[in-house]
Amino acid sequence: MKSNRRWIVALTAMTGAYLNGAVNSVAATTGEVAEAAATMSSYEAQQKAAAEAREKDPAWKPACAEVGSIQVGDAKNPGALRNFCLNTDGNILACFAARETAKSTDAKSVSGIRVYSPAGALLKTLPLDIKPCAVCVAKDGTIFVAGDGRLLKLDQEGKVLASADSPVAKVPVVIGKDIEEMLKQSGRTAKDELPKMKASLEMRRADVTGLAVTDEDVFLACPSPGDFSYQVYRLDHSLANPKLVVEKLRGCCGQMDIQAHDGKLWIPHNARHQVECCDRDGKQLAKFGKSGKVKPDDFGGCCEPKNVRILPNGDILAAESGPPTCIKRFTADGKFLGVVAVVKGKGDCVRVTVEISADGSRYYMLDTARDAIRIFGAKS
Repeated sequence: MKSNRRWIVALTAMTGAYLNGAVNSVAATTGEVAEAAATMSSYEAQQKAAAEAREKDPAWKPACAEVGSIQVGDAKNPGALRNFCLNTDGNILACFAARETAKSTDAKSVSGIRVYSPAGALLKTLPLDIKPCAVCVAKDGTIFVAGDGRLLKLDQEGKVLASADSPVAKVPVVIGKDIEEMLKQSGRTAKDELPKMKASLEMRRADVTGLAVTDEDVFLACPSPGDFSYQVYRLDHSLANPKLVVEKLRGCCGQMDIQAHDGKLWIPHNARHQVECCDRDGKQLAKFGKSGKVKPDDFGGCCEPKNVRILPNGDILAAESGPPTCIKRFTADGKFLGVVAVVKGKGDCVRVTVEISADGSRYYMLDTARDAIRIFGAKS
């Protein structure tokens, strides 16, 4: 508990950071600030040592190099590109959320799904009346997309076939006892902080962090309306009959991805540094992974992996936001197969959606810092 409080003090006193969307107002003494500074300095030293160890390890040598990128939004003013997936034709469906200041008559600034060829050519735009932040495609090409607390089912031309509210979008926020206990442990008063937390939770209800589809089900990941954890709901293909199947997932920086394959649900449980597999009712079938900054088969960073993609043969691509930002490949039972790609730079706590072309020759990775999608291929 003491070490947790040190980190709360460090983040609050030195950066004025937000914790899960709620303002922290811990009053730090001079001694606590000095202790926090020492802790941060030690952390930076550990990061440097880990990076040097990775450089010396041949197992960290990536199989692919960056061969191009697709610029979806404004690289100098990013924030519109939220997510992407591939459709049944191998084209890229990018979630573009126009800014509030964008003119509705400007075709380049309309919220919707932007469809790109594998080479990066813009083929068409499917305008939407929501700001999309999650998308997936069924085997028959049907598109499921979510944003602003809404879930839509589209045909391949963008026609809305069905729509529904997110299961938690209009659920009243009730602060749980665990939130009150967290406030007590941090030294903050419930009278001052609970209204701020309630407002933050009310804003989060409209988020949809992940979508996945199987032959039978649509799965939706969203924030819990009662605390700062995440939940997964199962719906049918008509977007009806929502059922809560997984809850109390711990995610960092607003990230909780989900994927589906062969009737099963896969969750990169990032704050626990593991990948979990569940049946359609949420019963856990398997899991693998542990925290570690040096060995390539471990997951580094504060909360990794952020995203996964399940390949046709059952292998898993795990993407980490870093440091280092990278893509790794595992078997379905967690055996490490190798590092696919490594992005130079310090990394950040962001979504790093990963995809692979049907022929396996190209890998795609979301880059929210540039509003782009990076492309990786075999080294020449």
